[in-house]
Formats: sequence, C-alpha cells, structure tokens
Amino acid sequence: MIDPLSVTAVTGVLGAVGSAMAGEAGKWAWEAVGNLAQRVTGRQVAAPVGAEECEELARRLVEGARNDPERARALAAWMSGLADGAPGPAGAVPRLLPASTRYFTDRRGPLAALDKEAGRKADGRPRQVLLHGPDGIGTSAVAIHWGGREAHRFPDGQLYADLRAAGPGGVVDPATVLRRFLRRLGVPAEHLPAGLERRAERFAELLAGRRLLVVLDHAHSAAQVRPLLTAAPGVLTVVTARRPLAGLDALNVAVGPLAEKDARRLLTDLAGKHAVTAAKAALPGVLERCAGSPFALRAAASSGLGDTAQRALAGQTFTDPVEAATADRYARLTPNAALVYRRCALRPWPAIDPRAAAATTGLSEAAAAEALDELAAAGLLETGLDGRHRYRPAVRRHAEAAAVREDGLAACATAVHRAVEHYLRLAVGADHAALPQRWHLGPLYAEIGPDSYPDEAAALAVLGAELPNLVEAVAAAEEFAEPGRVCQLVEALWAL
Repeated sequence: MIDPLSVTAVTGVLGAVGSAMAGEAGKWAWEAVGNLAQRVTGRQVAAPVGAEECEELARRLVEGARNDPERARALAAWMSGLADGAPGPAGAVPRLLPASTRYFTDRRGPLAALDKEAGRKADGRPRQVLLHGPDGIGTSAVAIHWGGREAHRFPDGQLYADLRAAGPGGVVDPATVLRRFLRRLGVPAEHLPAGLERRAERFAELLAGRRLLVVLDHAHSAAQVRPLLTAAPGVLTVVTARRPLAGLDALNVAVGPLAEKDARRLLTDLAGKHAVTAAKAALPGVLERCAGSPFALRAAASSGLGDTAQRALAGQTFTDPVEAATADRYARLTPNAALVYRRCALRPWPAIDPRAAAATTGLSEAAAAEALDELAAAGLLETGLDGRHRYRPAVRRHAEAAAVREDGLAACATAVHRAVEHYLRLAVGADHAALPQRWHLGPLYAEIGPDSYPDEAAALAVLGAELPNLVEAVAAAEEFAEPGRVCQLVEALWAL
C-alpha cells in the first residue's frame, strides 16, 4: 500500500490522477478526490492545477489524516484503490467480455447447453455452467463467443476475469477478482470491504435483481471460483477449466475436438480455399496431426499445410496436438526468436517486454523487441492490452524443456540470474525516485540512485505495473538461495 502519511507519495498519486483528467476515468477519480478532501479537511476543495497546488492539497490531506485515524484509513483506501482502475459510475453497466474470435466453428452442443441453462425457468437453482476441455481446445472461445452473441439476455452487463496467473502459484486470488468486479459495479475505493468474505457478500448483494453474465476463465479449482458465485436468478456464471472441478455444483459441459468436417472448414477459413486445395494430398495427414484442436489447426494454417504434413511424415509424432503445433512453430523461428522463446520461459514471468527479454538473453533491446513480435505473430506468445507478452501454460512447458535440452542447466541458471538482476535494478531505481527522502539500506541504491522519472507518480506507476514480475523475481532469488537479492527486492517494494 502507498504510504498515506507521505506528502511525496500523495502528491505523486494526485499528479497521476491529474494526468488522466481528459478521460472519464480521470473525472471519476477527481470526483473521489473532492469527496475525500471534504471528508479529511472538512470543506470543499477545488481541483488543484499544477505541481504546487497538488503538493499543497497533499499536505492538507496528510495533516488531516495524521490527526484522525478514520481520515487516515479513508486516505489509504482511496490511494490503494486507484491501483484497481477507475470505478464505474453509479448504475454502471460493465462490458468486460473480450471480443470473440473471427473464425468460430461448430460447437453446437456446448452452445445449446448454454442456451438451455440461460433460458430455463428460475427454480431456486443457481445458473452455473462449467465448460471443460484440454488446453487449446477452445473452452474460452466458446464462453466468449456465446456471451457476445447473447449479450441481449444480459442488459445489466458482462463481467469477465482470467483466473490464470503467470506468476507464483499460477492462480489469481478471488479477493483480487472481487475487488475489480466491485469497482466496475460502482463501489468507491473507500467503501471496498477489506476481506474476501465481506467482498463476496457485497458482490452477491449487488447482483441480486440484476440480469448479468459472469465469465470466469481458466479456473484452477472449485475453491478459487466459489467466492465468485451467486444464487441471483438473473445471473449466469460460466466457468472454463481444463478438467471437471470437484466440488463445483454446476452444469458440466465437455468441449471436445472438432469433427473432421468442422476442422476442415476452420482450416479453409484460416488458410484460404486456394491453399487447402493446393494441399489436398497432404490434408488427411494435417488433420490427423491436429486431432481437432483449434490451436493446432491455427498453427497449421499459419505455418503452411505442406510443411505441417512433411513434419508428420518425418516421424515427429506427438500424443498432444498442442505440443505438436508448438513444436512446428518453434522449428520455424529465427535464431534470435528461438533464443528469447527458450530463455524467457525459465520462470513464469507474468508479463514480458523487450527490456526484460534483452536482459535475460543478452540481445539488444531492438533485437529482443523484434523477436517478441515474431513469437507473437507465430502464436507462441499471447499479447496483452499493454503490449507485453506471456506464454500459454502448455507453450511455456515446451519452451522450458527446450531450454534445458538445448542450452544446458548452466546457461539456464545464468539467464534467470540476469532476469532477476534486471528487475532488481528496475525496482531500486523506481523506488528511489518514488520515495527519495527515506533511508535506503540496499547497496544498489547508492550505485543506481533515483532513475530518470519525471515525477514520483511515474515511478509509482512503473512499480505498480511490474509488481507481479517483481514478486516472481523474489521467488526466483529465494529459490536460487540469494538472500541479498531477496532483501533488496523486498526493500524496493517499499513505495508500494
């Protein structure tokens, strides 16, 4: 949590809010500032203009908080709540569902099951569906496509959360998901319940009487999902997972491989009728290798149907079509892209950017950026809204195994050490810039000093964006028995 009794920290947050004033998020945030200032100072305060007025307002907020524990809690809640994104306005209708894929094929059975569950008469049973199937089979695509197609059923909105995390543990905490959902349903930061149980209760209260879709993607267990469920008759919850989840009382719908005619149609949509016709002789081998997996079919369409068939004839046999497709794509990479692919997979980094990839591999930042673009274009990395990348779990397993096999354990260990050092230096520079007045204990603070950030808010923003990677760096340093790096990384998180 950002220190609510630090004038520098409060000034930095106010500056960050001010930079977003042009958008709706900034307007909502400034409305929260005004309400907060009135509660803490006891009178209305005009929105500050410029750095001096931000600092003056911050000083008044801090002085009021120091004299009253309740005001201090309100200030702390407002500041930490900004990290969750702007809240929706009163009566907000959230539309968080991602866009569906362009070429969606078949899935009549799962779609019909969703139609039936959504349309059945309310009888006291919660409307909950679990779509399950192996990695790459398209459970997420089914949920998202159906939700987009049936948006008219849910006039009060659609909530979506990806429950898969790339960092330590590999799962997202349900309290974090509830915090985001409550914010998007219009709950101000200062009114967010503190614990998981109270957040779940508030979530259930808000959904009562609403007609709303909740999609919980890549669930790990029933325990992770249970706090996010509701008995509200107008709410349909769709959960996707790789397997049935024991203990989850939901309609279980298996999503299996595409039938051959549907797989052929998807290949035609993706590669084009001319390419499929030209590869007519090889097509049976391609379809057999892909085994009805949409992920594998997309890989075959992008890498060349003839090449895919040739690899099958060359004796490259795999029991898993996702593994086969990943191996096909990997074999076509340039040397730099293959190096980045292997070395960045040695830890489950939540988000990979060119600077981190360059530090991990020893490539220049420009070469690393080009390699990441190649990997994304090949479908071996997923790209987030912020432009950073991450692996699918099955793809990362392949890349990690390839790194150990081709590079050796010593090179792999060196790559992890380089990545941890990169995140440590980034965090130290940002932390020093965010809170320059405090005592600094780690030796790197004297060496690096405050990095070149325009203000405290920019440094805090970098720390916030990199927090999941920094937590993973702490885990990696501890695993490699480097207590000095562990301590310095933890100290560098002080501003947050």
